[in-house]
Amino acid sequence: MNGERMREVRQQLGLSQAEMKDALNRRLRRSYDKPKISRWENGRESIPDDVAAELAALLEGRPRQARVIVLANQKGGVGKTTSALNLAYALRRGGREVLLVDMDPQATATAGILAGGAVEAYRQGRTMAQVILTGKPIADIIISAGEEIIDGCAPPFDLAGSHIDLAETDGRREPGFDAALREALDEVRGRYDFIVIDAPPNLGMLTWMALAAAQDVLIPVRTEPYDTMGVGLILGTINKVQRRLNPGLRLAGILPTQYGKRKSVDREVLALLVQAMGGKAPVLTPVPDSAVFGHAARNGRIALEASPSSPATQVYAKLADGLAAGAVLPRAVADMVLDEQEG
Repeated sequence: MNGERMREVRQQLGLSQAEMKDALNRRLRRSYDKPKISRWENGRESIPDDVAAELAALLEGRPRQARVIVLANQKGGVGKTTSALNLAYALRRGGREVLLVDMDPQATATAGILAGGAVEAYRQGRTMAQVILTGKPIADIIISAGEEIIDGCAPPFDLAGSHIDLAETDGRREPGFDAALREALDEVRGRYDFIVIDAPPNLGMLTWMALAAAQDVLIPVRTEPYDTMGVGLILGTINKVQRRLNPGLRLAGILPTQYGKRKSVDREVLALLVQAMGGKAPVLTPVPDSAVFGHAARNGRIALEASPSSPATQVYAKLADGLAAGAVLPRAVADMVLDEQEG
């Protein structure tokens, strides 16, 4: 979109530059001023992609509909929760409305954000266990960004937390139960730009629910031989969900984690993963192994918040930028990996 087209859109909407500024700030959670609108319309500054998309939505009167992204892998310890937290934070930092849904009964993401407040959230009946097991509206359990459950415990983005009671889900057998999460999220999709789901480390009912509710799936996997060997299992599950429950589910990519560029085994495994996937799934830029994740977790913080300039956390920032812009996500390239090996 160029400046002339932006002016035409504003005039079609019957808005002044000040009113246009207010509308964009409300929808994008930004703080643009009137001179910024003027500079865009006069062509002195380029119009950001998210602003252009929002203007198109305003013109068409389209309601906001969240893009739902699930992080899933049946293997534990692959950085799935770390990836969910940092991706959600990166999207929120970029001005998007974000909801993180913790579907893991271990509630690691919930505890990582709320610490002692996770117990209070359960006492108040504000966890996904109440939503999935009792049919409570998800809007009633969401903890809003900045809301303190107890003193000092507030999430940086909206949170639908978890609890060990959610493990009872795997014992439920009733028609259509695998669509319970999708139906719950339909009630609030208009409130968000992105909903990020942290699935449990198994291929049970909760993972099926998460995949059935999502549009995109990211598979975090450590660059370890045994971990990458298990990728086929989650790919098989995704294929079944696509056929039976959610034909619109898209594999957005495999996200290598805890990658040690100086370790020959890591380089070899990454190169083999890129080659093995071929056209099946994109292998994304790996997340470097870094102490920033452990340090942040010990201090009850998200790594991207605590160390925004670290090369490790910057992978999540760039991934979020790609998702928000609808662009091709940053990928690991086999030739580059092999060059590293030879170097």
